Amino acid sequence: MRRMEQALSALQGASDPQLHWRPFEINPALPKDGMDVDRYLASVFGSPEAGRAVLDQVANLGEQEGIRFDFNRVRAVPNTMDAHRLILMATDEGRGSRMAHRLFRGFFEEGLDIGRAGVLTDLGLEAGLELDSIRECLSSDRYRDMVRVTESQVRQSGLTGVPSFIINGRVAVSGVHEPAVLVSAIEKALFGELPEDPEPGQLH
Repeated sequence: MRRMEQALSALQGASDPQLHWRPFEINPALPKDGMDVDRYLASVFGSPEAGRAVLDQVANLGEQEGIRFDFNRVRAVPNTMDAHRLILMATDEGRGSRMAHRLFRGFFEEGLDIGRAGVLTDLGLEAGLELDSIRECLSSDRYRDMVRVTESQVRQSGLTGVPSFIINGRVAVSGVHEPAVLVSAIEKALFGELPEDPEPGQLH
């Protein structure tokens, strides 16, 4: 998200962009209570050590962007269905980005188990949501069908991982890219093919 935010700020003459969060569970089949992190890393990378090496690379990349990934604090990989539902509720109240950023920071920097209702309640309050609304959402199936339907649509579009962006409903970008690449994708989504020598950061 940092690089997308940099790309948006680099564009000159654009109307105020609207960011819409869409749910996408990387591992929707995880148990409700999540999975021990070493067991999860072994299942994905072959061993916890191999997984830790990948996380170290991610942490180094994050440091370059001013993000303090602290994977040593993570004890479990959570089931994120409820976290996605909470983001959707927050979006309806105009606080989607605030909720999403607080969840990211809570998990990646603080090692919080964002699959637990108590943790989600605390983070929701910090994001400005009302306690009764949070409890009603988490104790019900509200937004669950929306998560499933949206995830199915995203997968059908060919996107299989995060981060992924669908820009102006036309251009899909998946993976980590430099801001300049994202600027080009945004311009293409808005205006079609770019001129041969566009001014960097200018809209056409």
